This record gives sequence, C-alpha cells and structure tokens, in this order.
Amino acid sequence: MGLKGAFARHAANTRRSLTKSIMVAVSFFIIFTSVTLFLIDHQRSQYQRLLEARTQKFAVNYLDHLQEVMQQIMPLTNQPCDKALADLSYRAAFATGVRTFVLVKDNFAYCSSATGNMMLGTSQLYPDIDWHKPLDMDLQQGTPMVPERPAVAVWLRHPGANNTGVLATLDLTLAPFLLLNSRDSNAPGFAIVIGDHAATTFGPNLTPAAQLPEKYASHLQIPNYPLSLSFYYQSLTANDVRLTVLGSLVLSLMVGALYYYMQILRQSPERALIRGIKRNEFFIEYQPVFHTASTTIAGLEALIRWQHPSEGRIPPDLFIPYAESEGLIVALTRHLFRLIVADIPQLAQALPRGAKLGINLAPSHLHAPSFHDDITELLANMPTDHFMVVFEITERGMVEEQNALEEFDWLHRQGVEIAVDDFGTGHSALIYLQRFTLDYLKIDRGFVNTIGQDTATAPVLDAVISLAKKLRMQTVAEGVETAEQVSFLQERDVNFMQGYYFSKPLGIEQFVAFCQNNAVFDHQAVVNP
Repeated sequence: MGLKGAFARHAANTRRSLTKSIMVAVSFFIIFTSVTLFLIDHQRSQYQRLLEARTQKFAVNYLDHLQEVMQQIMPLTNQPCDKALADLSYRAAFATGVRTFVLVKDNFAYCSSATGNMMLGTSQLYPDIDWHKPLDMDLQQGTPMVPERPAVAVWLRHPGANNTGVLATLDLTLAPFLLLNSRDSNAPGFAIVIGDHAATTFGPNLTPAAQLPEKYASHLQIPNYPLSLSFYYQSLTANDVRLTVLGSLVLSLMVGALYYYMQILRQSPERALIRGIKRNEFFIEYQPVFHTASTTIAGLEALIRWQHPSEGRIPPDLFIPYAESEGLIVALTRHLFRLIVADIPQLAQALPRGAKLGINLAPSHLHAPSFHDDITELLANMPTDHFMVVFEITERGMVEEQNALEEFDWLHRQGVEIAVDDFGTGHSALIYLQRFTLDYLKIDRGFVNTIGQDTATAPVLDAVISLAKKLRMQTVAEGVETAEQVSFLQERDVNFMQGYYFSKPLGIEQFVAFCQNNAVFDHQAVVNP
C-alpha cells in the first residue's frame, strides 16, 4: 500500500482530480467566453454610438454652413443671370460638396452656376421637392447634366417671395464613411434616407426607403432637416464568436491542465508532509519505558504522529519511510526535536533525573550537513543532567552510512546513548553489533510475541538476549502485552520493557498524569490499549 493511498487518496485519485480540472476548465470557458463577448459587444456599441454622434455632428455642421452660404446667395434671385452668374459660380467653386447652385424664381430655375442661363420648371428638375416649404430636400439617381451619379437637392425658399429661392445640388458620395470605417469590418452598411429614397453603401443605385433592411439597423434623425441616417452593424459577428470560442477553448485547456498539475502537486505526499510541518499537524505521543525488575518508570520513547486534516491519523510506518525515501526525514526530525523541546518543562516535572528519553533517528540524518547543529541545538534546550538522551537508529540502512562510526563516536562525546532499533528485522544485524559501539539493543515485538508459543523463531529470542549480554549491551523489549511476557523477560534479566501491557503511547497531558499515578507500577494492573 503506497503512501498516497493512505493519506492522500484524493490526490492519487486521478479521476477525481481530472473531474475537478474539467469543471474548472468548463467554468473558465463559460466565464471567459461570456465576458469576452460582452466586452466586444460593449466596445462595438460604444464605438457605434461614437460614430453616430460624430456623423450627426458632421451632417448638422455641413448643412448649417450650406444654409448660410445659400442665405448669402439669396439676394442674387433679384438679379438677371448675366449679372448674378459670376458671384454664383464663385460661391459654388468654394462650397464643399456642391455640384451647382441654381437660382429659382416663380417656379422656374433660370440660372445655374454650372451652365449659366437656363429656363426649366422646378417640377421637371426635382419633382419630389415641396417648393412651398422654407426648406426641403430630395434624393434622386442623377440630374439632367450628370444622370449617372446620385445627387442631393437642397431647397431654401426666399422668405418674402412665392416659390423663389436657391437650389443646391450636392454630389453624393459615401466614400468618406467607407474610408472612416475601413478598419472596422463590422460596420457593414450605411444609408442616407431622404423622402422615399435612400443612398446606401450596399450598391451604386438608390434604394426605396421601404426596402431597407431593418436587421442590425440603428436610425438617426438629423435635427431641423428632412434627413435621416441608418447605420447597419453587428456588435457580435459569427467571426467574433468563432474566434472567441477558439481562444477560450485553448485558454481553458491550458487552465484546466495547470489546475490539474497544481492539484496533483499541492496534494502530493511531499507537499502534504511539508505543509503538515508548517501547519503543526504533527504531534508527539510518549510511550513509557519501565525497568523490568521493578516495573517502575525508567523513561519514555517519543513517537511522532500525524493528524492529517482530511485523511485523519496517518500511520507512522507509512509516512516515515516515505519521508526517508523523498529526502524529507531531516526536516521531519528537526520538527520532532522542536516538539519535544516544547514539552520538556512538563516532562521534567513528571520524570526523575536520569530518565531515558528515546528519540528515533533516521540513518540518513547522520550524513546531513546540519546533523551536528541539529543535535547540538536539541541538547542545548534540554535541562542539564535531567534526561539521558537515547537515539534509536534502525539497523536497516546503517551499513549504507560510511561515516556512521565517526558520528556514533561524536554522539557519545556529547553524552548521548545509542540504541539499535528493531534488531533482527534487517539484514546482517550481527555486523552492526561488531562494527559499532552501541548502548542498547531493542528487541523487536516480533520476537516478544513468540514468548509462550512453540514456534521455530521462539529460541531466537533467547539467543538475542544472550548476545546482548555478551556484548555488554542493555536490552529493551518492545511490544510487551501480557503478564506471561513480563515474567519471561524478568527471568532472563532483560533491562527495560515497553508495550500496551503497561501503557499505550500518550499525549503530553495524559503522560504526565500517568506518571503521577504510577510512580511504582504494579504489573498486575493492565492498561487496555
């Protein structure tokens, strides 16, 4: 069973992480697409309103200026064409967009800035103009002189004369509008509507106003003039939607992949361990260690525990080996030291001087650059001559540590004792006993459980105890659970015992209370696990 299956099942569950990532990607796609299309629509609408306002302002300014010029020409209607023609031609030459000015008197156009003398009935010239109005306009395909080009006629009647005034013929071109919007492919059309006809960007000929499309149309009336403008545009086009959806899809895939990676990374065992240290998810439980002969408390072993916020209690035989394999055991051990130091004041009150304080130490920690500093800092925070610190190192992996002999000697010089933990469960255990100077041999619970059983491994326990005595090592039996085991170990002069027969591992408050109530332990009283 892997560590992920124990305390990060949701991280190992690829389907769950993938489902979350898909949900994030879909949510991002919907939000990003909606926001982007909204912004495009809003920006286009703002641009269109700006365009409409700008066009209206231009049209009003132009027509107002044209009306002023025509007012200045108005007195020429009292003169014959020969006398008025020069001034009339001059005005037309310098009037922007004007094809010709025509003087009208009593329903007859009698003088043109372009052709000079003429005599043509106004009804023949522009039949749709209401000549009785002070101001009127007409739109037609062409004029007799230029029939192929649409023209706008602007009629300004003399205030004091009947059907007398000035007629201006304007060249109609939508090139400025098209040029203005050449960069905007989403402004598809424009129409100038006068009366029943309209000039549009859809084609070169006039279109009946009734046939103008209403879809995507915005109509704008020019104040004080019989003229309206129609703007045709789509704030959102099919191309906008396609590009937005494509871009959103690419970004959503990237966001989903990134979220999936972050989920896996954030919920990985390595990150969980580091996060657990930072968030104080680890804590210490202390298991009392007893003198075998008197069953009085001799010390304790500090055991690190992990309460994961979502996975609950994580077994130490899972996260400790994983921390060793991932190079996190040094950081975890330093955290263990800090937690022990925090509990030292209470432990010192509960235990007598000389009490054994067993701390598990990973063999890989021996060659860490910070090893000496870590140990020195721990010992500096211990009360002087109160605890005998015993580092428990498993025999598994010792042989891989080339500098173990030097480090063990250094530890002894610091006043620390060394115990080989889980003896007999690794490989070549006797090599370690011969090579290293060790103080304690901790007998694995697997051997203790054979007491009173007729098994092939039962005689091994006697051999281990005998070996330790010959090597002048003190012995500690782990996993003691029955009175029969206690009697067996007492008969063979094992030095120390620990196990559920005496007490399960306890939190600091429970441990202090246990010590206060068990100054001398009666081996007949069994503590239930």
